[in-house]
Amino acid sequence: MKNIFHPILAVGFINFILTVVILIMSTTIFARPSGVQMEFPLFKEGTVNASGQGTVITVTSENVIYINNHVVTLNELRHFLAQGNFYKETLMVKADAKASMGRVADILDLCRGISGANVNVSTIL
Repeated sequence: MKNIFHPILAVGFINFILTVVILIMSTTIFARPSGVQMEFPLFKEGTVNASGQGTVITVTSENVIYINNHVVTLNELRHFLAQGNFYKETLMVKADAKASMGRVADILDLCRGISGANVNVSTIL
């Protein structure tokens, strides 16, 4: 009985199968986006701290920044934080779930320079 597969065809078939396996393996590796997953706790509405004093910085999904419900730019926020006295207050940074984490990181970087401030971060729905 003769061999059904010719040796040259068998090598080509094996190369084809190996190529398909490599493509499937590489697409599953690159299909997942790289980066760090960040999830913040949900903010329960109410007073910012026990004494009721505090400043709320809100970032919306459109990356608009609010300080106590007033629209500000990043430079205005920088000046506000530089001139304020936050030793007895709490700074609450509320970020929308779809807000840019880069914008939230910029705000946290500005808050990091304030000594003695209590900074909380949360997401809003």
